[in-house]
Amino acid sequence: MDVVYPVADAALTLKTGATFTIRRGQHWPADDELVKEHPGQFSTDPRYGVAFSSPPAELSEAPVEQATAAPGERRSVRRG
Repeated sequence: MDVVYPVADAALTLKTGATFTIRRGQHWPADDELVKEHPGQFSTDPRYGVAFSSPPAELSEAPVEQATAAPGERRSVRRG
């Protein structure tokens, strides 16, 4: 069974009118109807499946994309 994790705490409603509260740290089956109707609220990234009282440093910082080339590295940029 594939598992996904809520990216944030939220109250979600199915087309049937049933309402569910989702919380970070929970595990949901990827084929659950709630996941299918609200795919943007879930992620396969296991960092969202970790529960903690205060975020560890490696979880609190989002990955940052490098904006410039490192020494000796060529970046392919199209300029108009």
